[in-house]
This record gives sequence, C-alpha cells and structure tokens, in this order.
Amino acid sequence: MKRDHLLQAAVLCGLAALGLSLYVGWHGAPLSGDLWLTAQIQRVGQLERNAGLINRAPMLLWYVFSAASLLVAFGGRLGQRARAVPSRQEALSAMALGIVLVFGDQLLKEILRSPRPSVDLGVRVDQAFPGYGFPSGHVYSDMLLYGLLAAIAPAWLPGWLVLPARALAVAIILLAGPARVVVGAHWPSDTLGGYLWGSAALCLSLWFGRWVARRG
Repeated sequence: MKRDHLLQAAVLCGLAALGLSLYVGWHGAPLSGDLWLTAQIQRVGQLERNAGLINRAPMLLWYVFSAASLLVAFGGRLGQRARAVPSRQEALSAMALGIVLVFGDQLLKEILRSPRPSVDLGVRVDQAFPGYGFPSGHVYSDMLLYGLLAAIAPAWLPGWLVLPARALAVAIILLAGPARVVVGAHWPSDTLGGYLWGSAALCLSLWFGRWVARRG
C-alpha cells in the first residue's frame, strides 16, 4: 500500500472508531445486538476450547516483538542478511510508534468507562475481568503489533518464513475478538472498537515508518 493510502486508511479507520466510541459513550454497553451475538459466539464449542490459547497471544507478543526489533536493528535475519524492503529505518520507526500507540486503549477505557459483560445480563463470564470494556485491549494490541510484525516481516525473517508468519499473525488477529467474547471478557462491540482503533494505529505506524525513511 502506498504511503498516502496508508494515511488515508488511518484517517478512515480512526473516524469509524471515533464514531463507534461516541455511540458507546452515548448509548452505553451493551449495544443493540451485543447480547444476541454474544450468545451465538458462546455456543461455538471450538471457540471455547481454543480461547485460552488465543487469549494468551498478547503475553507472547512482547517476546516476539522484542526479538523482531533486535533482528531488524542489528541486521540479523535468522543468520541471513536482512532485505532492504522494508528498510531497517522504516521498520524500526514503525515499531517505535507502535510501542507508543499500544497504550492508547487504556486512555479510551478511562474516558468511556464502559462496563464489561455481566452474568446478570444472561451471558457467561468465566472470571472477574478488571477494568473497563471498550475498546478491547487484547484485540487492539493484537491488531496493532501482530499487524506490524506481519507487515514488516521481510525485514526480520528469511523469505521462506514470511508467508507462514503473516498467516499466523492474521489468524491470531481474526480469532482475538471471538476469543474475548467467548470467555465473557468483552462485548462484540468492544472487540469491534479494538479492531477499528488498532487498524488506525497500525496504518499510522506504517505511514510514519515510510515518512521517516523517506526523509532520511
């Protein structure tokens, strides 16, 4: 995607995320359809069986992200010379902004103070989840950081591993939302907010990386 298109995508996703956030703040959670969709997702046994693995993905994320940063910074690509696309400067700049933006969901949570699902509303909640619901921090961070790792994969992985790594990252991102709903941690609208804000942050980080590389 071209640099200008990345900025446009960031703005569009950001506007959509802002609109949803304002609606959540005005209406309050759960939104219309949240209860029904939660019930449907919680009936899918396969999602329930795999939820633990997917929900632990953010804990592994920082290890993978740190390793990728070192490989990009020092030109190591599992023992091979890193390719020039994306450039080291572009990749590191995008990752640096991503690390800053990954904490943005906490600010949104404190502003909106949206409640999480409750058994009183007829949904299953596997444990007491602290904090507020909107947007889903797990989904937001997975979308942003796993998305970054996938986008800049040629800068830190050998060519034969790029496609499998991207496929794994996409799978984790897509399953993150349902995994948070199935355990009762979030409403579907919370996860949608995580996807939208995460997409905006991802596109902005990639745009920033290209902007820095071009100026350099």
